[in-house]
Amino acid sequence: MLLAAGNPEPAVATFVFGPAAGSQMAATRIRLAKTQEVVALAKMADGSIVQTSATVKVTIGGCGG
Repeated sequence: MLLAAGNPEPAVATFVFGPAAGSQMAATRIRLAKTQEVVALAKMADGSIVQTSATVKVTIGGCGG
């Protein structure tokens, strides 16, 4: 699950992998309302939860700078 607390709808993406998934990896593009921290949560096969986060800078027009 990807969360962006600064967005009007914080839960921006959810991915579900079944036992037949060879590689459990996902990629996506999301639109953010402003510069903010994006959090990724993953529930592992043993039931544990792993979390990581990164600050994503949003620029006017989306062209960098």
